Amino acid sequence: MRKEKELIKATLILMAAKVSTQVVNFFLLPMYTALLSEAEYGEIDIYSSLSMIVIPFLTLQLEMGLFRFFIIAKKDEQKKYVSTSLILVLGVTSVVSLIYFVIANIVHLNYVILIFFYYISIMISTYLLQLCRAQGDNAGYGIGTFLSSSSAVALNIFFVAVIGFKVKGVILSSIIAQLVCAVFLFFRTKIYRYFSFKEFDKNACRSLLNYSAPLVFNQISSWAINFSDRIIIVSFLGIALNGIYAVANKLSNIINTFFGVFNLAWTENVVRSMNDSDSNKYINKMFLVIFQIYLAGITGIINVLPFMFGFLVNENYNDAYAHVPILLLAMFFSGLAATIGSIYIAYGKTKEISFTTFLSGVCNVLVHLLMINRFGLYAASVSTLVSFGLLFFYRLFAVKKFFDLHSNIGLMIPQAAIYILSWVSYIIENKILILVCLAINLGFVGFIFVKNRQMIKNFLKSK
Repeated sequence: MRKEKELIKATLILMAAKVSTQVVNFFLLPMYTALLSEAEYGEIDIYSSLSMIVIPFLTLQLEMGLFRFFIIAKKDEQKKYVSTSLILVLGVTSVVSLIYFVIANIVHLNYVILIFFYYISIMISTYLLQLCRAQGDNAGYGIGTFLSSSSAVALNIFFVAVIGFKVKGVILSSIIAQLVCAVFLFFRTKIYRYFSFKEFDKNACRSLLNYSAPLVFNQISSWAINFSDRIIIVSFLGIALNGIYAVANKLSNIINTFFGVFNLAWTENVVRSMNDSDSNKYINKMFLVIFQIYLAGITGIINVLPFMFGFLVNENYNDAYAHVPILLLAMFFSGLAATIGSIYIAYGKTKEISFTTFLSGVCNVLVHLLMINRFGLYAASVSTLVSFGLLFFYRLFAVKKFFDLHSNIGLMIPQAAIYILSWVSYIIENKILILVCLAINLGFVGFIFVKNRQMIKNFLKSK
C-alpha cells in the first residue's frame, strides 16, 4: 500500500498544478482561434513542436540522467552528479547556440532572437524541474509548473488580446513564463549548494552520458511521431491546414495532460520501488488499473465534446472535429507505451527504449507520406494512431525480456467496445446514443473504483 499511496499523492500534487491552468488554457481556445488566423496558429504550433527536438540537443537529456542517478546516489555523491551534468549542459548549449546563429545568418528565420531565448528558457526550467523531482520535492515541481502555466496564460491574454502582438506575443509570453519558473526553482532546489566546478567527475560524466545519450535519440523519434506530421502537412497541404490539425491536437491533448502528469509520478514510483520484493506484483496490478483509467478517460472526452465543440472552437476550425477521436486513441496508446517505458527507464534500458521509439517514428513518417496524397489531413491523424499503437504493442512484448509484464485481454475487450460505440455516436452526432455511451462509461468508472475500493480506502485512512 505504501507504493500506491506515494504514487497517488505524487499524482495529485502534480495534477493540482497542471489541471487548473490547463482548464483555463483550454477555455482560452476560443480567443486564440478568433484572434489568430489558421496560418498564425500553425506557425506558433511549429515553434512549439520544434522544442521537442531542440531541447534534447541542448541538454543531451542529461536532466533525465540526473533524475535517475540523484535518486539512487548516496547523499555525499549527489553534488558530483549535479555539477557534472550542469557543466556538460552548459558546454553543449554553448556549442549549439553558436551553430544556431551561424545558420540564422545563412537562412532567413522569423524572430531569430526571440526563438533563441524561447528554447534557452525552456531548457533552463526543464533541467531545474528534473532536479526538483529528483530531490523528491513534488510540491516544488508542481508549484514551478503552475507558475509557468499560469504566467503563460495571463501573459498570452495581455500580449495577444490586449496588445495584439499575435505570434510574437505568444513566444514572448512563453519566455517570461519559463523564466518565472526557473527563478522559483533556482531558490527552491538550492542548486547553488550542489554546484562546484571541483565536483566535476569523469566517472559520473561517463555514467550520465551512457544513460542519457540514447534518450536524445528516443526524444528525436518521439518528435518524429508527434510533430513530423506538422512539417509534412505544411509541405504538402499548407500552413492553414496545420492550424486545423493543431486545434484537433489541442482538444485530444486534454487527456494527454493527465497521462503526462501521471507518468511523471509513475516513473519516479517505479525507480524508487524496483528493488522491492513485491515490485513485479505491484507493477502488473497498476498496469491493468492504468489501462482501464486511460481508456475510460478518452471515452469520456468523446462523450462530452460534441456538446461543447461549438462553444470552444471557431467555425473556421470545424474540420478538426472528425480528427479528435482518432488522436484520442493515439494518445491512449502513447500513454500506455510511456507507462511501459517507465519500466525501461527504471532498469536503465535507455538504448532499448530509444530503439522502440525509433521504429515507431519511422512508421509514422512512412505511413503519413504514403497516405497524404490520397487521404489529405486524415493521413496525419491515422499515421499517429498507427505509430503509437505499434509502439505500445512492441513494448508490451519486448519488455518481457527483462520484466514479466502481464496483460488481461479479457478485461480489456468490453471497455474497448464502449469506446468504439462512443466513437460511432460521436461521428453521427446522435445525442441520445452519446448520452447512453456516457452513462455506460460512467458505470465502468464506478466498477473500476469498486474493484479497487480497498486500495482507495487504505489511502484515505492513511491521510
